[in-house]
Amino acid sequence: MVVLFMVLRDDTINQTMLVPMDLRKLIPKDHPCYFIKNVVDQIDCSEANREFADSPGEFAYPRELLLRLVLMSVFDGGLSSREIERRTQTDIGYMYLAGMQHPSYRTILRFKRDYSDLIDDAFKTTIKIATEEDLVKIHHVSLDGTKIKAKTSMNKLTNEQQLKIMKQHLEESIKLDEEEDEELGEESGNSVPETLTDKEKFKEVFEKVNESSQDDRNKDKLRSSSKNLLKQAEEKPEKILEKVVTLEEKLKISGKDVISINDPDARFMKNKKGKWEYDYNGQIAVDEHKGIILASYITNNPTDHYELIPLMEQVKSNLSKIGYEIPVNLQVSADNGYSTDMNTEYLEQEELDGYISSRKLSRQEKKCNLTENPFSKDNFNYNAEIGTYFCPLGQPLYRRREYEYKNKPRITYWTKECKNCPVQEYCAKSQRYRTIEDYGNPSKIRMQRKMETKEAQEIYKIRSKTAELPFANIKQNMHLTEFTTTGLKQVNTEFKLYTIGHHLKRIFNEINNKNN
Repeated sequence: MVVLFMVLRDDTINQTMLVPMDLRKLIPKDHPCYFIKNVVDQIDCSEANREFADSPGEFAYPRELLLRLVLMSVFDGGLSSREIERRTQTDIGYMYLAGMQHPSYRTILRFKRDYSDLIDDAFKTTIKIATEEDLVKIHHVSLDGTKIKAKTSMNKLTNEQQLKIMKQHLEESIKLDEEEDEELGEESGNSVPETLTDKEKFKEVFEKVNESSQDDRNKDKLRSSSKNLLKQAEEKPEKILEKVVTLEEKLKISGKDVISINDPDARFMKNKKGKWEYDYNGQIAVDEHKGIILASYITNNPTDHYELIPLMEQVKSNLSKIGYEIPVNLQVSADNGYSTDMNTEYLEQEELDGYISSRKLSRQEKKCNLTENPFSKDNFNYNAEIGTYFCPLGQPLYRRREYEYKNKPRITYWTKECKNCPVQEYCAKSQRYRTIEDYGNPSKIRMQRKMETKEAQEIYKIRSKTAELPFANIKQNMHLTEFTTTGLKQVNTEFKLYTIGHHLKRIFNEINNKNN
């Protein structure tokens, strides 16, 4: 009879290793850190690294190392720079990608800010990998935009009058400081005049400066946001004056009445929940097959009217750099926000098969109550075969007149039979007969006619399940509901990183599914 005895293993928590451990022996073979490394290996960082060759100062981290960490972080859902720094000390996957080095969060932040070109290269590289893995078909491309909150609030606003007052105060401060330096030397320091900090004296000076102001709301006091900005000038008034001058310039360019102090590039927009806030407009062009984003950028235009052409030009540029050309008659779908004369003309000139939603189709998709006004233009059906509108009661309205209004062609449809119609007073109202007008250039009218057909509407339905899914992933799963950076350039880089994260996750999962 054999008796087995239970024994305990030794507790080796403090045991040291005689030779360095190869981290790859501790990481599972299917861990995404290997995939991230392979992606970065395809990106040429030599020119960026050359900037640090033979330069004074401490040793710099290789750009490949920092890019690996940043891409791994967006693969994991978009981690902060502080969290990346922490994970290089606690997460074995990040330790491997960092080569057991620990760059600080400031270094990672500077990398994101200064090397947007490498991040853009990473975006194009993910498209290239996706095409090699047969995840891109380039048959149907869907365009869409979404509002994403900027890193500012309604309490951080200023206007032209406020900037004028702040500029005058700061110039007085700098002039006073220069006079004190001449009399007392550098010991006087850089300080804001007493009129900026003493409330009573501040009010006296402010009322004198503001006599010419026409804005009654700001006649007695500066906004709290402006006061806070002036308070920052206690140590470096020149720097704050430079910021005020920049705000003045950007306010003039924007053509708006107010501008955000925290992020002057952000614009006042209405989001999908009907709330007005300072946002950016994220634009993407998505391939139908596996939801790969072929182009992405941020704009501060509140509408999508001017974004179709830049999106499609970026799609062509990104594909050409990886050796692909846009096929003739590529299907391009977009919602009614992109329905402009220049966009429809561009699609025809480039020989692209466009599907831009009409106002009527958009209202049907949103399930708007078209019965509120049964005789609105949306309830008049157009028959493309005979070129005639039919009213809700079935009466045809014939093409009667063509003319130009403000250099744009218009086509009028009407019928004399309205005088015998029992609902004439409801439909035509004070007119003798009801008229329907089509306006816009011929390409836009042709697009509207095209979208009346069932075939075009079926193709257009592809857009909703193509373009909106990446946004859902980026917002819901990756939690991009508000930008953490400011300025159009930095926000563009941040948004690009999230689209790269969407690609990395998508490609990694597809490759794993093929191998399993």
